[in-house]
Amino acid sequence: MDSTLPLHPLHSLLPLDRPFTPAMARAVGIERRRLERMLGEGHVRRLLRGVYAASSAPDTFDLRAAAAGLLLGGCDLAVDRTAGWIHGAGLRGPVHLDVLAPTRSQRTALGGRRHLIARDVASHAGVRVTTPLRTALDLGRLLAPGPALGAMDALLRGGTFTHTELLSELPRLTGHRGIAQLRLLAAQVEARSSGLAESVLRFHWQAANLPTPVPGMPVAAGHRLVRLSLGVERRQFGAVLAHQVSAEDLVALEGAGWRVVLLPEQRVLDGEPALWVHHLEREFHQHLLAQIEAEAG
Repeated sequence: MDSTLPLHPLHSLLPLDRPFTPAMARAVGIERRRLERMLGEGHVRRLLRGVYAASSAPDTFDLRAAAAGLLLGGCDLAVDRTAGWIHGAGLRGPVHLDVLAPTRSQRTALGGRRHLIARDVASHAGVRVTTPLRTALDLGRLLAPGPALGAMDALLRGGTFTHTELLSELPRLTGHRGIAQLRLLAAQVEARSSGLAESVLRFHWQAANLPTPVPGMPVAAGHRLVRLSLGVERRQFGAVLAHQVSAEDLVALEGAGWRVVLLPEQRVLDGEPALWVHHLEREFHQHLLAQIEAEAG
Protein backbone atom coordinates (compact mmCIF):
# COMPACT_ATOMS: atom_id res chain seq x y z
CA MET A 1 0.00 0.00 0.00
CA ASP A 2 1.33 3.48 -0.90
CA SER A 3 2.57 5.59 1.98
CA THR A 4 1.00 8.94 2.73
CA LEU A 5 2.24 11.62 0.36
CA PRO A 6 3.92 14.76 1.75
CA LEU A 7 2.51 18.20 1.00
CA HIS A 8 4.43 18.20 -2.28
CA PRO A 9 5.21 14.60 -3.24
CA LEU A 10 8.22 15.58 -5.37
CA HIS A 11 9.86 17.79 -2.75
CA SER A 12 13.46 16.65 -2.12
CA LEU A 13 12.94 13.64 -4.38
CA LEU A 14 13.01 15.14 -7.87
CA PRO A 15 13.75 18.71 -9.04
CA LEU A 16 10.62 20.80 -9.33
CA ASP A 17 11.84 22.81 -12.34
CA ARG A 18 13.00 20.03 -14.69
CA PRO A 19 11.23 17.17 -16.49
CA PHE A 20 11.68 13.53 -15.57
CA THR A 21 10.79 10.06 -16.82
CA PRO A 22 9.11 7.23 -14.90
CA ALA A 23 12.54 5.56 -14.68
CA MET A 24 13.98 8.68 -13.04
CA ALA A 25 11.05 8.76 -10.61
CA ARG A 26 11.46 5.07 -9.83
CA ALA A 27 15.15 5.63 -9.06
CA VAL A 28 14.14 7.88 -6.14
CA GLY A 29 11.40 5.59 -4.91
CA ILE A 30 8.34 6.82 -6.81
CA GLU A 31 6.80 3.78 -8.51
CA ARG A 32 4.50 3.96 -11.53
CA ARG A 33 1.31 3.56 -9.49
CA ARG A 34 2.29 6.43 -7.21
CA LEU A 35 3.29 8.58 -10.20
CA GLU A 36 -0.12 8.01 -11.82
CA ARG A 37 -1.79 8.93 -8.55
CA MET A 38 0.21 12.15 -8.39
CA LEU A 39 -0.81 12.86 -11.99
CA GLY A 40 -4.48 12.35 -11.16
CA GLU A 41 -4.22 14.62 -8.12
CA GLY A 42 -2.58 17.38 -10.13
CA HIS A 43 0.84 17.30 -8.48
CA VAL A 44 2.52 16.50 -11.80
CA ARG A 45 1.60 16.94 -15.46
CA ARG A 46 2.48 14.90 -18.53
CA LEU A 47 4.57 16.85 -21.05
CA LEU A 48 5.19 14.08 -23.57
CA ARG A 49 4.42 10.40 -23.58
CA GLY A 50 6.80 9.10 -20.93
CA VAL A 51 7.93 12.53 -19.68
CA TYR A 52 6.49 14.42 -16.70
CA ALA A 53 7.11 17.60 -14.73
CA ALA A 54 5.87 19.10 -11.49
CA SER A 55 2.68 21.07 -12.06
CA SER A 56 4.38 24.14 -10.63
CA ALA A 57 7.18 24.05 -13.23
CA PRO A 58 6.79 27.01 -15.62
CA ASP A 59 5.95 26.18 -19.22
CA THR A 60 9.10 27.52 -20.90
CA PHE A 61 11.18 26.76 -23.97
CA ASP A 62 13.90 25.35 -21.70
CA LEU A 63 11.48 22.95 -20.00
CA ARG A 64 9.99 21.74 -23.29
CA ALA A 65 13.40 21.30 -24.91
CA ALA A 66 14.65 19.36 -21.90
CA ALA A 67 11.56 17.14 -22.02
CA ALA A 68 12.14 16.32 -25.69
CA GLY A 69 15.81 15.70 -24.92
CA LEU A 70 14.85 12.87 -22.55
CA LEU A 71 13.32 10.99 -25.48
CA LEU A 72 15.62 11.97 -28.35
CA GLY A 73 18.91 10.38 -29.21
CA GLY A 74 21.90 12.71 -29.25
CA CYS A 75 21.82 12.98 -33.06
CA ASP A 76 18.04 12.94 -33.49
CA LEU A 77 16.32 16.09 -34.76
CA ALA A 78 12.94 17.28 -33.47
CA VAL A 79 10.75 18.47 -36.36
CA ASP A 80 7.13 19.33 -37.22
CA ARG A 81 4.71 19.04 -34.27
CA THR A 82 7.45 18.27 -31.74
CA ALA A 83 9.46 21.29 -32.88
CA GLY A 84 6.30 23.40 -32.82
CA TRP A 85 5.59 22.33 -29.25
CA ILE A 86 9.16 23.09 -28.15
CA HIS A 87 8.94 26.57 -29.70
CA GLY A 88 5.52 27.29 -28.15
CA ALA A 89 3.39 27.15 -31.30
CA GLY A 90 0.18 26.58 -29.33
CA LEU A 91 -0.74 23.22 -30.87
CA ARG A 92 -3.76 21.42 -29.45
CA GLY A 93 -4.04 17.84 -28.32
CA PRO A 94 -1.34 15.32 -27.41
CA VAL A 95 2.19 16.16 -28.48
CA HIS A 96 3.40 13.83 -31.20
CA LEU A 97 7.05 12.81 -31.34
CA ASP A 98 8.13 13.81 -34.86
CA VAL A 99 11.81 13.02 -35.23
CA LEU A 100 14.42 12.69 -37.95
CA ALA A 101 17.10 10.18 -37.06
CA PRO A 102 20.40 10.11 -38.96
CA THR A 103 20.25 6.34 -39.32
CA ARG A 104 16.99 6.46 -41.28
CA SER A 105 15.80 8.08 -44.48
CA GLN A 106 14.78 11.68 -43.87
CA ARG A 107 11.07 10.98 -43.56
CA THR A 108 8.56 11.87 -40.86
CA ALA A 109 5.11 10.54 -40.13
CA LEU A 110 3.54 13.92 -40.83
CA GLY A 111 5.53 15.35 -43.68
CA GLY A 112 7.21 12.76 -45.88
CA ARG A 113 10.73 13.46 -47.09
CA ARG A 114 12.61 16.40 -45.63
CA HIS A 115 15.36 18.45 -47.23
CA LEU A 116 17.08 20.57 -44.60
CA ILE A 117 20.02 22.93 -44.78
CA ALA A 118 22.29 24.15 -42.00
CA ARG A 119 20.26 27.27 -41.17
CA ASP A 120 17.13 25.15 -40.64
CA VAL A 121 18.56 23.51 -37.52
CA ALA A 122 19.34 24.86 -34.06
CA SER A 123 20.78 23.18 -30.98
CA HIS A 124 19.87 23.97 -27.38
CA ALA A 125 21.43 22.17 -24.42
CA GLY A 126 22.19 19.20 -26.63
CA VAL A 127 18.71 19.06 -28.19
CA ARG A 128 18.57 19.50 -31.97
CA VAL A 129 15.38 21.08 -33.32
CA THR A 130 14.29 22.86 -36.47
CA THR A 131 14.38 26.64 -36.04
CA PRO A 132 11.13 28.57 -35.46
CA LEU A 133 11.25 29.77 -39.09
CA ARG A 134 11.72 26.30 -40.57
CA THR A 135 9.12 24.90 -38.17
CA ALA A 136 6.61 27.55 -39.32
CA LEU A 137 7.24 26.57 -42.94
CA ASP A 138 6.72 22.87 -42.21
CA LEU A 139 3.63 23.23 -40.02
CA GLY A 140 2.16 25.72 -42.49
CA ARG A 141 2.17 23.13 -45.23
CA LEU A 142 1.46 19.95 -43.26
CA LEU A 143 -1.23 20.73 -40.66
CA ALA A 144 -4.89 21.46 -41.43
CA PRO A 145 -5.25 25.12 -42.52
CA GLY A 146 -6.71 26.62 -39.32
CA PRO A 147 -4.24 25.04 -36.89
CA ALA A 148 -1.44 25.65 -39.40
CA LEU A 149 -2.15 29.39 -39.46
CA GLY A 150 -2.38 29.40 -35.66
CA ALA A 151 1.04 27.76 -35.37
CA MET A 152 2.58 30.17 -37.88
CA ASP A 153 1.07 33.17 -36.09
CA ALA A 154 2.45 31.96 -32.75
CA LEU A 155 5.92 31.32 -34.15
CA LEU A 156 6.01 34.75 -35.83
CA ARG A 157 4.82 36.28 -32.54
CA GLY A 158 7.91 34.78 -30.91
CA GLY A 159 9.98 37.42 -32.68
CA THR A 160 12.85 35.27 -34.00
CA PHE A 161 12.00 35.92 -37.66
CA THR A 162 10.05 38.45 -39.69
CA HIS A 163 7.16 38.07 -42.09
CA THR A 164 9.49 39.09 -44.93
CA GLU A 165 11.94 36.35 -43.97
CA LEU A 166 9.12 33.82 -43.96
CA LEU A 167 7.98 34.83 -47.45
CA SER A 168 11.55 34.78 -48.78
CA GLU A 169 11.87 31.08 -47.91
CA LEU A 170 8.91 29.96 -50.03
CA PRO A 171 10.73 29.55 -53.37
CA ARG A 172 13.07 26.86 -52.07
CA LEU A 173 10.12 24.74 -50.97
CA THR A 174 8.61 24.65 -54.46
CA GLY A 175 7.50 21.10 -55.20
CA HIS A 176 7.24 20.10 -51.54
CA ARG A 177 4.07 18.59 -50.19
CA GLY A 178 1.54 21.27 -49.12
CA ILE A 179 3.33 24.19 -50.79
CA ALA A 180 0.08 25.60 -52.24
CA GLN A 181 -1.44 25.83 -48.74
CA LEU A 182 1.79 27.27 -47.36
CA ARG A 183 1.81 30.07 -49.95
CA LEU A 184 -1.82 30.92 -49.11
CA LEU A 185 -1.22 30.98 -45.35
CA ALA A 186 2.14 32.74 -45.50
CA ALA A 187 0.41 35.80 -46.95
CA GLN A 188 -2.01 35.83 -43.98
CA VAL A 189 0.38 35.27 -41.07
CA GLU A 190 -0.10 37.83 -38.29
CA ALA A 191 1.78 38.41 -35.05
CA ARG A 192 -1.21 40.39 -33.70
CA SER A 193 -3.26 37.23 -33.24
CA SER A 194 -3.47 36.40 -29.53
CA GLY A 195 -3.84 32.64 -29.90
CA LEU A 196 -5.11 29.69 -31.89
CA ALA A 197 -8.81 30.59 -31.73
CA GLU A 198 -8.19 34.07 -33.14
CA SER A 199 -6.09 32.57 -35.94
CA VAL A 200 -8.82 30.06 -36.84
CA LEU A 201 -11.41 32.85 -36.71
CA ARG A 202 -9.32 34.98 -39.04
CA PHE A 203 -8.71 32.12 -41.48
CA HIS A 204 -12.43 31.47 -41.96
CA TRP A 205 -13.32 35.19 -41.96
CA GLN A 206 -10.86 35.78 -44.82
CA ALA A 207 -12.61 33.13 -46.92
CA ALA A 208 -16.11 34.49 -46.18
CA ASN A 209 -18.18 37.25 -47.77
CA LEU A 210 -16.79 39.82 -45.36
CA PRO A 211 -14.48 42.85 -45.67
CA THR A 212 -10.80 42.53 -44.78
CA PRO A 213 -10.43 42.93 -41.00
CA VAL A 214 -7.70 44.30 -38.75
CA PRO A 215 -6.49 41.69 -36.21
CA GLY A 216 -6.35 42.75 -32.58
CA MET A 217 -8.00 46.10 -33.30
CA PRO A 218 -8.19 48.51 -30.32
CA VAL A 219 -11.46 50.44 -30.27
CA ALA A 220 -12.17 53.52 -28.17
CA ALA A 221 -15.68 53.13 -26.78
CA GLY A 222 -16.62 55.89 -24.36
CA HIS A 223 -13.91 55.93 -21.71
CA ARG A 224 -12.89 52.34 -22.49
CA LEU A 225 -10.34 50.89 -24.89
CA VAL A 226 -11.57 47.51 -26.07
CA ARG A 227 -9.52 45.04 -28.12
CA LEU A 228 -11.45 43.20 -30.84
CA SER A 229 -10.23 39.90 -32.22
CA LEU A 230 -11.06 41.25 -35.68
CA GLY A 231 -12.47 44.62 -36.63
CA VAL A 232 -13.53 46.66 -39.65
CA GLU A 233 -13.25 50.30 -38.59
CA ARG A 234 -15.02 51.86 -41.58
CA ARG A 235 -18.16 49.80 -40.93
CA GLN A 236 -17.79 49.61 -37.13
CA PHE A 237 -18.15 45.86 -37.21
CA GLY A 238 -16.09 43.21 -35.51
CA ALA A 239 -15.87 39.91 -33.68
CA VAL A 240 -14.38 39.02 -30.33
CA LEU A 241 -13.90 35.84 -28.34
CA ALA A 242 -16.31 35.69 -25.42
CA HIS A 243 -13.70 35.42 -22.66
CA GLN A 244 -11.85 38.52 -23.85
CA VAL A 245 -14.51 41.14 -23.15
CA SER A 246 -16.82 42.12 -20.32
CA ALA A 247 -20.49 43.01 -20.43
CA GLU A 248 -19.46 46.62 -19.81
CA ASP A 249 -17.17 46.50 -22.86
CA LEU A 250 -20.02 45.32 -25.06
CA VAL A 251 -22.37 48.03 -23.80
CA ALA A 252 -19.70 50.67 -24.47
CA LEU A 253 -19.10 49.35 -27.99
CA GLU A 254 -22.81 49.36 -28.78
CA GLY A 255 -23.09 52.90 -27.47
CA ALA A 256 -20.28 53.95 -29.79
CA GLY A 257 -22.13 52.53 -32.81
CA TRP A 258 -20.31 49.22 -33.14
CA ARG A 259 -21.86 45.85 -33.81
CA VAL A 260 -19.63 43.16 -32.35
CA VAL A 261 -20.31 39.44 -32.65
CA LEU A 262 -19.41 37.49 -29.52
CA LEU A 263 -18.07 33.98 -30.24
CA PRO A 264 -17.19 31.35 -27.61
CA GLU A 265 -13.66 30.07 -28.11
CA GLN A 266 -14.77 26.44 -28.11
CA ARG A 267 -17.31 27.16 -30.84
CA VAL A 268 -14.56 28.58 -33.04
CA LEU A 269 -12.18 25.71 -32.34
CA ASP A 270 -14.59 22.78 -32.29
CA GLY A 271 -17.84 23.95 -33.91
CA GLU A 272 -18.84 23.74 -37.54
CA PRO A 273 -17.22 26.78 -39.20
CA ALA A 274 -19.96 27.13 -41.80
CA LEU A 275 -22.49 27.85 -39.04
CA TRP A 276 -20.65 30.59 -37.19
CA VAL A 277 -19.29 32.09 -40.41
CA HIS A 278 -22.86 32.34 -41.72
CA HIS A 279 -23.79 34.06 -38.45
CA LEU A 280 -20.97 36.58 -38.95
CA GLU A 281 -22.03 37.27 -42.54
CA ARG A 282 -25.67 37.76 -41.55
CA GLU A 283 -24.77 40.12 -38.71
CA PHE A 284 -22.47 42.15 -40.94
CA HIS A 285 -24.96 42.57 -43.75
CA GLN A 286 -27.77 43.50 -41.36
CA HIS A 287 -25.48 46.10 -39.79
CA LEU A 288 -24.41 47.35 -43.21
CA LEU A 289 -28.03 47.71 -44.35
CA ALA A 290 -28.90 49.67 -41.18
CA GLN A 291 -25.94 51.99 -41.81
CA ILE A 292 -26.93 52.58 -45.44
CA GLU A 293 -30.52 53.33 -44.46
CA ALA A 294 -29.32 55.76 -41.77
CA GLU A 295 -27.02 57.51 -44.25
CA ALA A 296 -29.86 57.77 -46.81
CA GLY A 297 -32.43 59.04 -44.30
